[in-house]
Amino acid sequence: MTFAANRLDTAMAETLPLLPEERSWSFIDMLSVKGGLAIATWGFLFGGATGQLVGFIDGLIALTFGTALGIGLLFFALVIPVHRYGCESFVFMRSAFGPRGSSLLAVPFVLGVVPFWMAILASMAGGSAEQLLVSISLVTAANEMPLSTAIALGVLVLGCVVAAFGSEGLRLLNLAVLPLLVMLSLSLFVAVIFSSGWSAILEAGPIAPPYDRGTSFLLAVELNIVAGLSWFGLAANLGRYGKSPRGAIWGSWLGLVVISLLPCLAGLASSLALGSADPVEWMTPLLGPALGLSMLAVLILANLSSVVGMLQGNMATIVQNFGPLARRLGYGGILVALTLAASGIVLLATDALYTGFYSIVAFFGAMFSAAIGVLSADRLALRRGTLLVGALHDPREGLSYAFWHGINPAAFAAMATGSAVYIAFLEPVSQVPGPMFAATTATLPAALAAFAAHFLLTRWLVIPTGRGGYRKNLSWARFSCFSH
Repeated sequence: MTFAANRLDTAMAETLPLLPEERSWSFIDMLSVKGGLAIATWGFLFGGATGQLVGFIDGLIALTFGTALGIGLLFFALVIPVHRYGCESFVFMRSAFGPRGSSLLAVPFVLGVVPFWMAILASMAGGSAEQLLVSISLVTAANEMPLSTAIALGVLVLGCVVAAFGSEGLRLLNLAVLPLLVMLSLSLFVAVIFSSGWSAILEAGPIAPPYDRGTSFLLAVELNIVAGLSWFGLAANLGRYGKSPRGAIWGSWLGLVVISLLPCLAGLASSLALGSADPVEWMTPLLGPALGLSMLAVLILANLSSVVGMLQGNMATIVQNFGPLARRLGYGGILVALTLAASGIVLLATDALYTGFYSIVAFFGAMFSAAIGVLSADRLALRRGTLLVGALHDPREGLSYAFWHGINPAAFAAMATGSAVYIAFLEPVSQVPGPMFAATTATLPAALAAFAAHFLLTRWLVIPTGRGGYRKNLSWARFSCFSH
């Protein structure tokens, strides 16, 4: 009991701002954690979704460029400054949105994204396990409690237990499983090539693509940009543990971009050559029952590591932005609450998850891209990299980042502008591109619109009132935001 209490106390302490001497992850640690997060069943699905739009070469370019662009935008707006200051990602966002405003964003972003992704990961692991075990006649399909649901709940419970060990549990888990996850992705990719032939994969095209090649290609790029942006606060929060800026940034970049491409490419190739991005449907016929079962175990580990990362990486956000109730619950109480929420989604809404998966991803893409624009304008153009770290953690009225009763209306207006632009270019529910989408995608104009709106509204409305602490960082004798 004492050991468990000590571990929870240590994990709770890690949710507070981290000083340089408190950061313990090396480059290898960061690479393992971020790579372990990136390799999961959703990687195969994103690759498969890309294969429904374009062929292999176009898909390879869309996956690489889209993921790199999404992660790149996220790095400059959030990951790099959060590592520099050691604060939680939404606490850093207080300089743009205000302390109450940032918390208003944190609640829907975290409660909307974290249980959703956890349920998706667990459901995919459970569905894959049941499908494979039934196909090789080890079990029979159940009518009451499907085996897939039982396994999904087991993955969530085990993830909760591992996450209770804090950053150390996440680090050790991914150090152990990342080589297996890389082997899994490469093995499945090679199996598809040997089964179908390299030329067949290159020549295969998407079945009945809904648009012309150019529009379909940009839709594939947009899908992968949003996949990169969807790491949002999680990538930044986990980046705080890096001992050095170089190790944190390169470990995160290689893990979230390079390693994440491995399952995506396997899903892309299998979608084009075999008609399915789900490896469970063709794993056993290609590899045999014994090797198929081994791969299944690694696939479940992949999803488990991502569940643990989702829990651990978002814990600081909840503790620092959800108010006194979250702090009273404590680290263990929050873990249990998130696990119960994800379990409820698994039990009640699994079908709805799969039906609305890409629409939900696109909906959050509209918000994330707009938030990236606001944060970029605030940090690069308005504050020019200057931040009062102490003021971020002291939300009293009248201090630098208090704005109006803790909320900056200019930032929210800019974010609404960016989100509206995104929806005009790509409607999230039906995912029908607008007339201008084929020239620009949706994320870039949304981020640029939010950037411009926040810059202009702040200059014209906020700075003249003396709020927000901008006068200390700017000389308005020059208009250029990058002049020195």
